[in-house]
Amino acid sequence: MVGLCPFHDDSRPSMRVNPEGQFFKCFACGTGGDAIKFIMLRERMTFPEAIKLLADRSGVKLEEKQQTNQPSGGMDRNHLEKINRWAARYFRSQYENPTLGKSAQDYVANRGITPEIARSFGIGFAPDSWDNLANAARRDNIPLPPLSQLGLLIEKEQGGYYDRFRNRLIFPVLDGLKRVIAFGGRTLADDPAKYLNSPESVLFDKSRSLYGLHAAKDAIVKQKQAIIVEGYTDCIMAHQHDVKNTVATLGTALTPQHAKTLSRYTDRIILMFDSDPAGQKAATRAVDHFLDQPVEVAIVQLPEGKDPCDFLLEGGKDAFMAFVAGAVDALEYKWIQMKTTMEATDSVKGHKMAVEDFLSLVARTATEGHMDKISEGFLLNRVAKLIERPVRMVHETVAQINVRNRRSRHINQNATPSNNVTKIASNSLARSQQQIIEILMTRPELLSNVELVISSPDEIADPQLQQIARRTWDFCRQEERGTLGELMAVCESPELCRLITDMAERGRSYDDPELILSDALANIQHLKSKDERAELRSMISTAKDEFGKEAEGAMLMDILQRIKENPDPRKAGIRQ
Repeated sequence: MVGLCPFHDDSRPSMRVNPEGQFFKCFACGTGGDAIKFIMLRERMTFPEAIKLLADRSGVKLEEKQQTNQPSGGMDRNHLEKINRWAARYFRSQYENPTLGKSAQDYVANRGITPEIARSFGIGFAPDSWDNLANAARRDNIPLPPLSQLGLLIEKEQGGYYDRFRNRLIFPVLDGLKRVIAFGGRTLADDPAKYLNSPESVLFDKSRSLYGLHAAKDAIVKQKQAIIVEGYTDCIMAHQHDVKNTVATLGTALTPQHAKTLSRYTDRIILMFDSDPAGQKAATRAVDHFLDQPVEVAIVQLPEGKDPCDFLLEGGKDAFMAFVAGAVDALEYKWIQMKTTMEATDSVKGHKMAVEDFLSLVARTATEGHMDKISEGFLLNRVAKLIERPVRMVHETVAQINVRNRRSRHINQNATPSNNVTKIASNSLARSQQQIIEILMTRPELLSNVELVISSPDEIADPQLQQIARRTWDFCRQEERGTLGELMAVCESPELCRLITDMAERGRSYDDPELILSDALANIQHLKSKDERAELRSMISTAKDEFGKEAEGAMLMDILQRIKENPDPRKAGIRQ
């Protein structure tokens, strides 16, 4: 089957789906894999997340380990999410009630939010009552303990429950798969706690979650950048003005986990903050966290006294996007901060601390691989010019910082495996082994021929190729052989899965696979024979050096006799 590839801008159908083999492959961008890999790539999910999603869709019950933050005997995630969805419908029904929800509707209208966008984001209302939600749950046969587990109800010391959210506008929080994971509530009275969020639960981790991600993820991928604002209404107003690649934090400072969440969808993040001191402080914290992540970060500061919601209502999308276009690179932002700090003080110590803080940031960013050498050189030259010191001195300071950083952490340089077939096949032996695996993927009945030369995948030196070989050997030995999709189904890494599909496609493309297999096996035998002959020569030479001529002859005769008696066809080269 043929269709447009969702993983690149495909105008001519280049995605092939092979029902018999149970895998897909794009011949334009090279992406390939099985159904699980498709979900991982399309939804930017991990392997376990994709497994859970497909299991839920197909009605398969998965055994899950007890979560550390889930009370013993608590309901599983799927049931809890269903209860959250029920609560979201309840809050929405209260909002739509002409009498009960009028204060909430008036607030939303005064903020300039249209009924359509309020509906699409599921905005709801919690009436000014201690037990409205609890009573509604009893009427609908919803158990109260899970509602307490999710933070929607609070258990009384003397027994019973009361509602957490009272007289508040409710913002359901959905994850990237549109599952309701939490709620935010904005007071409609004079409550000193202006905003109240659900506590963390097995569904909700506020250090990773972002409001509006479910509505923004496709636009983020398409536009190749994400905009982060600070409030619910800021995010909603951005979507109302067709700036759909916008998400918001949930009453917490930005964290490295937020950057990791967004890095599934884009490698460019724009942070939008107020221009007041609190906004500048938040921007500084965010930059410090985000520069360690594999994303490009830029900062936008709106005019003083304006939040994104008000700015969009007054200026519209064009004025808003003009500010976004003028976003300052994170390091440029830190550069401006450093200069401002230096201008604000005459203290030599203050100047020195400001410069060293900036150079530490440059060193860290360059070490993490998020800055090229040319950019680093330009920045260091600018620092030298600003402080009127030789460029060499600035470079030496950065070198000293790097030495300190290396001492404070242990980096395993060899931890990352090769993820490219061409890197695996870096020598004649590996190339032959790779060809053999490629042929076995489509001609598993030839395994018996291969085992005359390669008795076990453990004989393959490259770790990644060995991993693929083990899966292929198991695949070939199955009495009732499945599809190539089953071979990939246990592969957690998208990169490894892509290698498997690439290798399988090459195996299918061979005109005479049996001839290629024969040549590859012969090459491996030849290379093994060369190695073994070299080892024998070394053994004989060692015997001669240590024990003299007589020992050399005795050892040679013993070796020749053992080889002669060995029927293993793989030793043919040695016998010869």
